[in-house]
Amino acid sequence: MTSELDKPRAAIALEIGGQRIRLRAHADEAQLVELAKLVNDRFAAIQGATRNATPATVLALVALDLADELSTARRKADEAREDAKRAIAAAEAREREVELAARRAVAEAIEEIDRALAVEDGAQAASDSA
Repeated sequence: MTSELDKPRAAIALEIGGQRIRLRAHADEAQLVELAKLVNDRFAAIQGATRNATPATVLALVALDLADELSTARRKADEAREDAKRAIAAAEAREREVELAARRAVAEAIEEIDRALAVEDGAQAASDSA
């Protein structure tokens, strides 16, 4: 299996926040272009909402915005994992309850059969002795 680090590093040119950036990366160029587009879209939105902010300040705000989004997504993922754990525990508890009820029902059915057989055996013994 080939990891990202085993791939050759490709030279990639991106434009982010009006700055042309050249880098060598193991990452897929198409993915980096898509990520740069995301940053540039945020950059344009934040730049349009701020007055006289330098590109560095706008990029810092973009970074904070993306970090906030990531933090929120991680929190929601953690909450979803906890919800899933609780749901699994509840399902397992219910499964144990159903299994116990099934065992009781089977035991009762066996007792019922045993009683019916005992009555039948008693009737057979009585007819044999008569």
